[in-house]
Amino acid sequence: VELMYRRADERGEAAGALYLGVLLEDWGDLAGAEAAYRRADERGDAAAAGYLGALLDSRGDLAGAEAAYRRADERGEAAGALGVGALLQERGDLAGARAAYERADRRGHGAAASNLGVLLEEMGDVAGAEATYRRAAARGEAAGALNLGVLLQELGDLAGAESAYHRAD
Repeated sequence: VELMYRRADERGEAAGALYLGVLLEDWGDLAGAEAAYRRADERGDAAAAGYLGALLDSRGDLAGAEAAYRRADERGEAAGALGVGALLQERGDLAGARAAYERADRRGHGAAASNLGVLLEEMGDVAGAEATYRRAAARGEAAGALNLGVLLQELGDLAGAESAYHRAD
């Protein structure tokens, strides 16, 4: 498999570089993975930009991670918008984080819906939080189901909370 990905990468195929990067990252070759992700990103691959952002984020290169996440987001990648949202939320830019999470949520990302729900709940929008937690849970996001359960329990809907907790489990 590695040889196939390397050959595709050598031919300039973005997908070959992306999948090679995933393989190298799984094997612990982070420098090789980063180089492969960069090649795929330079070739316009949205997912590669997202993977590069996550790798740089894990290394603490927040400026590099944000730039990569933004490229992924601009190319329509939900994970890129999620990454942008998380970095903006960490910086205290709640309006920017909300907008980024909403983009990722519209693209069907479960974790983004869960994160958006947390943010909405912190902003006092309980109905909005419940709706986003429900979307997250419907997408199989355990954190969204758990958050929904906690919220429903706080609202006194014990049967709904129990159901949500079972989904989270």
